[in-house]
Amino acid sequence: MSGLVLGSQVGFGQTRVLKGRVVEKESGNPISYCTVALVGTSMGSITDQDGYFEIKDLPNETLNIVVSHIAYENEILVYDSQRLPESLIIKLDPAVVELDQVEISTKGKGSIARKRRREIGDFYNMVLGNGFNAKDIELTNDEIIDLKDLTSKSTTYSTNYDLNFVNRHLGYEIDYYNFAFYMADKAKSFFGYPVFTEMESENVEQLKQWETNREEAYYGSLTHFLRSLIENKVAEENFLASVTNYNPSSFDSKKTDRKTDVIRMEKTDKSGANVHLIYNEQKEFYELSFDGVIEVFYVGPGTEELETTPLSYLKVIGTRAIVYPNGVLKDPLSIMTFGYLANKGVYEMLPSNYLPAKK
Repeated sequence: MSGLVLGSQVGFGQTRVLKGRVVEKESGNPISYCTVALVGTSMGSITDQDGYFEIKDLPNETLNIVVSHIAYENEILVYDSQRLPESLIIKLDPAVVELDQVEISTKGKGSIARKRRREIGDFYNMVLGNGFNAKDIELTNDEIIDLKDLTSKSTTYSTNYDLNFVNRHLGYEIDYYNFAFYMADKAKSFFGYPVFTEMESENVEQLKQWETNREEAYYGSLTHFLRSLIENKVAEENFLASVTNYNPSSFDSKKTDRKTDVIRMEKTDKSGANVHLIYNEQKEFYELSFDGVIEVFYVGPGTEELETTPLSYLKVIGTRAIVYPNGVLKDPLSIMTFGYLANKGVYEMLPSNYLPAKK
């Protein structure tokens, strides 16, 4: 499963403001230089010397807010942007320091260091996704990851870590809060709360390259496909999609009499459709459901150079998935991806408030 952003949604052209103060829980003293940011986006603020912050132009959806400071425990808050309090008081607990935690470097020559190098390599392959260039992305603090979490082979999620990625491929620094993972023999997964900071380019050429790389990461992504569904432009956006009874998660799927059907989509709840996309005017989101599994190819520019076929399968977990008008899922766990999209990772992860320039 690819990297997950829990509850990140962003709209555009809004004027909502989130403001407040961050203080220490017991003493009430202000906490300065504290990060307050919208999960999955590049939108956020740093508290001033008196603990105050302000984030403007909030989107019109549910907001997941991460509040973080190195000396305090992270706080994850959820707010309805239509019912924001006038001013927040956020109280943080001091961080618990584990004195017995031992950091093991991958640079040594001993057996433990060699084992860690091997296991951290598997970790990178899972988290960064297929096709990453190690020269263009760096996890700056991988030494904090416990070797036991890397070698457990259990489906129980690991300890929570605050990881820092520097992605020179797309031009973002990513602080991934409360990052947890497992690497079992037959399944791998991770989730957390990423916050993006746009890096400063060294020159115009680098900035142009970032813009090109970001567009390439966006086109063919799950967000791009969902937006094309909403705008009823699946073919125009270079997707070949159909509904199938094939179940990519079943070991017996190859024995099934496979059937595919063209997408018949209705934006009202009418019979005869196999993909339903119902707009909720009051809450300003779409409810997406479909019969079976969507099989989707992306055949846009650049795909002819890929070593593997960009074939993916999408399956709704439960009865529906809630999608915002910009193609972002309210809950990324509501749609499971298989194939090409499932192998995407942090290397090609974009903020949910990113949109490519119109061509």
